[in-house]
Amino acid sequence: MIYFEKSLPAPPSLEIEKHKNNGTYLKADVISQLKQDFKNKCYICENKALISINVEHLVSHREDIDKKFSWENLFLSCSHCNNIKLHHYDNILNCTMVEDDIENSIKLKVDPYPKSSVEVTALKNDERVEKTVELLNKVYNGTTILKTEEAETIKKNLLKEILAFQSLLFEYDELEHDHEDDLEEINNIKKQISRHLRNSSAYTGFKRWIIKANESLTIEFGSLFLEQESDTKTI
Repeated sequence: MIYFEKSLPAPPSLEIEKHKNNGTYLKADVISQLKQDFKNKCYICENKALISINVEHLVSHREDIDKKFSWENLFLSCSHCNNIKLHHYDNILNCTMVEDDIENSIKLKVDPYPKSSVEVTALKNDERVEKTVELLNKVYNGTTILKTEEAETIKKNLLKEILAFQSLLFEYDELEHDHEDDLEEINNIKKQISRHLRNSSAYTGFKRWIIKANESLTIEFGSLFLEQESDTKTI
């Protein structure tokens, strides 16, 4: 999970639908704005180009009209994550709230070879952090037989992304040491690395932790996203 800025104002249809007897938040403007805000990714697992789109409530509405139609409570998710979360995880970190500091509260790691389990680690002694870690462990590593199969599909996509990202890091390092005069190619690789670290990239949280966990990589590439984190904390 990474920080996403939630856009304002809310989609106009929410206020209109809220006052209908059978109103729905599943309107085109809501879905379109959610896809834009969350970069067409599930906010929980960070899988991209979703086939099964769910409009998820961060806090279960339980037929509370205000919660049901609150723009701040609506998030974009995949069916896998939504079905695991349901009403069981209302007390998790809010990735659209700067003060929740989602990217420095939880560490994400996966070893780049088949059948690896995803490691999700709490970095703060906090109940909401712990609940978020519990949810993410179930999302990435599975619970039931069916959910474990779905998690394996997510991890296959995750590993492809991580391997592609690591390949660029190795290529950049080789160019820096053996072909330091090839500035055009070095800059080209750095731009590709930068794209992987953007919010719009799949599984950005894992890639950023690869950088943050290595002092040399942090010095080289940390400015591509750490400045963004610093800016959001001062808002």
